[in-house]
Amino acid sequence: MRAPASKPIRIERDARTADPLFDPMYHANRVIVGFMQGLFKSLPAGGYTWSPDPEQTEITITDAAPITAQALTQRPCIVTVRGQVSYVNNAMNSFEGMDPYTGRRAFRDLLSSSFSINCLSKNGIEAARLAWFVGSHIKALRHMIQRSGPFALIGQDVTVLGEMQPGGLVQDPADSGAVNVPVIVPFILQHRWEVQEPSLKAGGIRVMMNDTDYGIVEED
Repeated sequence: MRAPASKPIRIERDARTADPLFDPMYHANRVIVGFMQGLFKSLPAGGYTWSPDPEQTEITITDAAPITAQALTQRPCIVTVRGQVSYVNNAMNSFEGMDPYTGRRAFRDLLSSSFSINCLSKNGIEAARLAWFVGSHIKALRHMIQRSGPFALIGQDVTVLGEMQPGGLVQDPADSGAVNVPVIVPFILQHRWEVQEPSLKAGGIRVMMNDTDYGIVEED
């Protein structure tokens, strides 16, 4: 049964919305890294099986770069790097609604970015095999990733590039002999934020300036 039209609708706040330091791009990065770790963890032993134990794992999967040439000598590595991000501006002012009890306004937009999933190995054939495995399974299992993001779109467009130098992904790349085969995965992420109105109380801010320090103090 629908609520009466005159009854105000209260906007539910998500924990991620309430945290002013929540980074949706970092969250997206952790989702894709976690997906790949789970994907390689399901492989049989001896076939690039991932393990959280650094002594047992047969492949390194991380978003931390650069990796050492020594680590790459022990096992192949997958390093995820996120590209630049931009707002899509898919609605006027991105306005979603206002909580009539608190005056808090909610906004929603889409964020567009991409992952570069770098498959690194001492052997170009091995790097290409890993890249194809990653790219094809992101395409095939994109619905699982999309639910976890929450991504509005991911895995529809997947590009597997050719062999290239690892660049800054490996320390001393000239001496490592490493090969990188990147997988490019564009994605769109849902993003929601809130603003308390009035967002700025000019009368409650006093600027302090003297010879030793400069600061802005918000008065009660």
